[in-house]
Amino acid sequence: MRFATPFLILSSIASSAFAAFSNPYAPLSYFVMSGVVDITAPVQIPNPLGTRVSNEWTGGNFTDYRGNVFATVVQGAGENGLVDSAGIFHLDARMTLKLNDESNTYAYLQYLGIGKFGAVDNFYLRVETNSTKYNFLNQMFIWGNATIPGAYLLVDTFSPTKPA
Repeated sequence: MRFATPFLILSSIASSAFAAFSNPYAPLSYFVMSGVVDITAPVQIPNPLGTRVSNEWTGGNFTDYRGNVFATVVQGAGENGLVDSAGIFHLDARMTLKLNDESNTYAYLQYLGIGKFGAVDNFYLRVETNSTKYNFLNQMFIWGNATIPGAYLLVDTFSPTKPA
């Protein structure tokens, strides 16, 4: 009997502690922008951690949450990531966009994520822009997915914050 009371106290504490938790849920998400980016064949560079992969952006455009084409891709190259020895792709890409409706206005995009090269990669997107129309992107938490179905890259992005 001397163990029954402590056991009842502990079970009461445990049941009340678990009763306070609710089931997890995915956050509401809003569409932010999508892009179709023309790319070159990847350059693959073996190294001790796996294979570095780099594509050149050769063109393309981005559409905003209202369905308007708002930017074109500035041609350029950069390191796009590492395929590790287990076959996991660690995305680390940068891209510059020229905004269409503002003079001398650009957006810098940095993608950090993980996935399978050529298949779907999930990423966090950081945006820097000097745009007055799209400056709200500087303060948004944005995530998305990217895939390479051919000689182009498809990008779709979302946020828990509704675009302005």
